[in-house]
Amino acid sequence: MTPRCFRYFAMRVSSHHLKIISQAMIALTLFIMASSNNEALGQPRAAKETKDIAAIRLSQTHYFMGTQQVTIAPNAVRIDNTAQLGYVLVATAPNWKVTIFRPDDKTYFTEQLKIFQDTGMMSDMIIGRRERNFTDRPFRTTTMMLTGFKVERITSLRSTLKVLKLDGIAAPQIEKILYAAYKLPTNNCIPVAFTATHNNADFITGMQNKGKLEVLLETQKIEKVKVASNYFLPPANLKKAASIRDVVVGHANLKKSEAAEIMIEK
Repeated sequence: MTPRCFRYFAMRVSSHHLKIISQAMIALTLFIMASSNNEALGQPRAAKETKDIAAIRLSQTHYFMGTQQVTIAPNAVRIDNTAQLGYVLVATAPNWKVTIFRPDDKTYFTEQLKIFQDTGMMSDMIIGRRERNFTDRPFRTTTMMLTGFKVERITSLRSTLKVLKLDGIAAPQIEKILYAAYKLPTNNCIPVAFTATHNNADFITGMQNKGKLEVLLETQKIEKVKVASNYFLPPANLKKAASIRDVVVGHANLKKSEAAEIMIEK
């Protein structure tokens, strides 16, 4: 091949390579632009949308609040009241602010954890606050299995408390929230069940109930679940209520019963 032919061949090869490189660069630029536009429009990649959180769920019945579904992740908690009250409580790390909202009224109220610990959702006149720790003496401690979970059972002559240890399941703040909401003993754990015998007359009716066994909290089932990453956050477009008790009771419940007004502290 003559020098002139070689130069012509080298120029053709270089032009061909440059064309390929140019097309590849254009394709890469378009791909990056498309990805950026999707994120800018609120369309994250599927992997981000389908990320789930491992949690446990307790199906419970509280003597005053009724049936509740309590979902607990290591750093978040959600309580869905499935009875007449119909409220939802959510709280997450790191600030642990407690928000209660209503799916029907679209109302909400948020409190610092410290304030919620002092007040709970109802006045102590409505839900009598019991000691956080099991105080009956003498007592004995045993363990039992409840739907595949190891539960600690503390029993005395007058009462029985069943709890689930926090270890590896929940942060200490979650126990504080559950105690403030239920106002029943927790022994610094997740409360599972509590039964006690009456020592005197009923506070409201005046009936002599001494010696009568009362079920204050029971758990029908504990299970492992997967929930969406936003499950422990309140939805958007909610209207702030005047107080936490306004949200707990709700306008619909107020219309059903005038007695519900007693629950609200103005």
